[in-house]
Amino acid sequence: MPASYANFHIINGAILVPAFDDPIWDQNAVDVLQQCFSDRKIIPINTREILLGGGNIH
Repeated sequence: MPASYANFHIINGAILVPAFDDPIWDQNAVDVLQQCFSDRKIIPINTREILLGGGNIH
């Protein structure tokens, strides 16, 4: 199953973004979302195990 950072979730004052135990790609996703949502806190959530079961944040 391919990992995707596109399944982020917008909540009050923050963005929950999937993370997959890959420091470089996870940080890249955080950086891009921070540029897009500069007024919100970006919170990476480790969803690797959820992904392996066929799910993700949405």
